[in-house]
Amino acid sequence: MTPDVREPLRRVLAWIRAHEDAGAGGALVCREHRIEHTGKTACAVILAIELAKEAAGDERADLVGFVRRQCERIASRLEREGDSTCFTFRPGRHDPYNCSNSVIDGGACSDALASACLELGGELTADERDRFGRASVLHAQTYLRYAIVDKGIPAQCAWAMTGAARAFRLSGHEVLRLAVTEGARRIRGQQRGDGTLPYHAEGGEHPGATDVSAYYHSRVFAFTAFALDEVLGPGGGAEEDAAFAPGLDALHALSGPDGVKVGAVEAKPWYWGGPYEVASNPFDVAAFGMEHRRTGSPRALVALRAAWRAWLAHLTDEGEPTSFRGRGRRSYQCSFFWATHACWAARVLPELRAAMSPGAAPPPATPGLRHLADLDLVRIDAPDVVAWIRGKRPDGNAMHGSPLGGLLRVHSRESGRDLFLAPRFERRPEAHWSGAAGLPSLGRGLRSGGRDVRFAAWLTRNRLRGGLPLEAARQIPRAVRRSVLDHASPAASTAFDRRPDLHIEGTGAEARILSRASLAHRASDGGRFGAVESRFEVAPEGGLLVEERCTDASGIRGLWFRPPERAVVLEETARLVRYRLD
Repeated sequence: MTPDVREPLRRVLAWIRAHEDAGAGGALVCREHRIEHTGKTACAVILAIELAKEAAGDERADLVGFVRRQCERIASRLEREGDSTCFTFRPGRHDPYNCSNSVIDGGACSDALASACLELGGELTADERDRFGRASVLHAQTYLRYAIVDKGIPAQCAWAMTGAARAFRLSGHEVLRLAVTEGARRIRGQQRGDGTLPYHAEGGEHPGATDVSAYYHSRVFAFTAFALDEVLGPGGGAEEDAAFAPGLDALHALSGPDGVKVGAVEAKPWYWGGPYEVASNPFDVAAFGMEHRRTGSPRALVALRAAWRAWLAHLTDEGEPTSFRGRGRRSYQCSFFWATHACWAARVLPELRAAMSPGAAPPPATPGLRHLADLDLVRIDAPDVVAWIRGKRPDGNAMHGSPLGGLLRVHSRESGRDLFLAPRFERRPEAHWSGAAGLPSLGRGLRSGGRDVRFAAWLTRNRLRGGLPLEAARQIPRAVRRSVLDHASPAASTAFDRRPDLHIEGTGAEARILSRASLAHRASDGGRFGAVESRFEVAPEGGLLVEERCTDASGIRGLWFRPPERAVVLEETARLVRYRLD
């Protein structure tokens, strides 16, 4: 029997609606930031609209009532930007505790207001349809169509496209259709040959911002597919489907059989407190659902089911999502943000049902190897394990760019657990050669992370506002330690080397991955010392076989290697370690 996929979504919406504050005119007020996140209210409206499509009687009346009330709130928050010709939804960028900006909020607001008119228009008054529609189109015409071709972050450009596309459906204004198709063309140009996208296509304030973000990747393709369907009609973007196919291939490569993506591939590691996150899984569900809708691909349903189950496993009985389980510092964003993003999973309900039906059994694992060349990430698929290995990556620091390379994750298909998972922050990294080289350098530490300490002052205020005094007290000391002192330290490790050479020998399940790296300081402008050769291959008896050999220890003090906790060590000397993960 196919489970009721609407039940978790109803539970999430109920948790969101518990934030309605009668004293604030019925606004949804985030308990942590004590603010009305207008853009997230818009996402909650979209979730209610999608659920209302299949509801009847009192349930539908209740959902429609919620939509009408919150659309009134959203429309009332549209304001002109000073003397500018732009109209934007407040607070947007105007209140730092909103933790968002005008293009993200505006894309969702124009989308929600237009969707209310398009999907529930018969249950709105003529005045409501007029006011909601005008607010949606005015924002799209004066702001979103410019943001689509101006923003340097592909995910923000794509979110703007969703609002402009819905406003086009409502108004028929040709300039909005042209803006959406131009935005899709622009994102195609930012997509690398292996299908990955930089978090910031124009560089941003730090080189690490050009790295790939596993958190942001899927939404770009979900939003773009949705927007193109709106302006070109279902199936009208065949050329775009072909162009974006490598991006979906990359999403499949990043996603594990358990629906969890490789957390160590992250341009914004400061966003997360744990070694992985599932807060972005509703966007994964949408991307895989739209892939199946457009191509009929069986792999899309398999991946969709895994992403959905992983998200459900992190959902409380009350409907509050969590970003990760286990020990770790608290993630940056609030649960209210993550909960409202469930609207994107609701937009692929037919595909979600197909994925969860009893007849949609996953196919047997196909042994093989995938190399995302521009990301320099290799995925090994064996019958019993899946492993990910990273080579070169952009310069970074504690807050920007993927913090670790080498072996990132090994997942057991049989047990469903991780045999190894690289943390985003680790002072004594497993599965890497480590030691000390040179002298401490405070200048190196300040160059690498001095600005991070200033940002930690903002995080302190943010946590205090959220009623988390202990977490607030940790922010600055943690930033000093991780962003400055760790980067000033003489500690060196192959985990910190951003320029290893990764080579693939052979094909399929018989392939070997060879890595030649040095021990490096954590700071990008630090030194590289010695030489290490690593070999990864599928073991004949099953599992991942790893051989680690230090071939040159010159300049390194106190050399050591710590195998993963779940490894079976086959051979270990001062310069050679062989182990198996299965």
